[in-house]
Amino acid sequence: MTGPAVHASPIAHPLRARALRGVMIGLAAALVLAVLGAMNTGQAPFGYRLLYWACVILPGSLLGIAIQTAVLAWGGLAGRRWTEIAVVAVLVSVPHTFMVIVATALFFGIDAITPGVVGFFGLTVLMVALVLTTINHLAAVPASEPVPAAAPKGALGVPTEAAAAEFQPSSEPQAAATSSLPTLPELIAEKLPVRLRSARLIAIAAEDHYLRIHTEAGSDLVLMRMTDACALLPETAGARVHRSWWAARGAAEGLMRHNGKAQLALRGGLIIPVSRTMQATLREQGWG
Repeated sequence: MTGPAVHASPIAHPLRARALRGVMIGLAAALVLAVLGAMNTGQAPFGYRLLYWACVILPGSLLGIAIQTAVLAWGGLAGRRWTEIAVVAVLVSVPHTFMVIVATALFFGIDAITPGVVGFFGLTVLMVALVLTTINHLAAVPASEPVPAAAPKGALGVPTEAAAAEFQPSSEPQAAATSSLPTLPELIAEKLPVRLRSARLIAIAAEDHYLRIHTEAGSDLVLMRMTDACALLPETAGARVHRSWWAARGAAEGLMRHNGKAQLALRGGLIIPVSRTMQATLREQGWG
């Protein structure tokens, strides 16, 4: 890897970020359930039922983080979003059901723990787990891909000469434009759908605990760390241009600046950010 990019982190502390996000979503859910007085808790004072729901939801959130981390480390459900959500929710709901029963008995009392009571709480916990797991997952993985940025326009909607000059890629000859795109490393290709495995690589983008692999035939998500993916690629194939982006040298169409920020135009219409530490290096290597 190019020197300035060697120590770049694909995602800063992903587990801590997932934990913080899960706790915040859990607290929000506890507040909503307390306000609604769900499960016949509306007769209790607001502060009391808020404490009850916090004691019920937060252990489940922490349990969900641990189970999701284990499922991600396993990697068997990578790319199957809804299956992963269902599996995590089911695994969370089994132990969490008994936590909820104990908390309810302590706060409100339960006459007897019968199979019917266990079934009622189990179904309720599963429904809540599905909702919260879905929210956590959708909050973690952006659904949209980068879109080409538009050139700045003047008052009449026509790009001004100054703005156009700032935004347009360099017109100097590009050595990168004539080089071929790299093939996908086998360890990355085997994680992709069949239609993408033989396609040429354009870029790799970090999206939380996944990587989006951009190819000439389209893109898809794989479960892998950016540092591991970059280690599989030859140094001459491209560079880590940003902590969340690797770009193929052969896909580069030019460096540009927009609103004071450096960007790299890639084949296929991608406009991606370039870190300050990499700007001079890319220009020295003939990227733009």
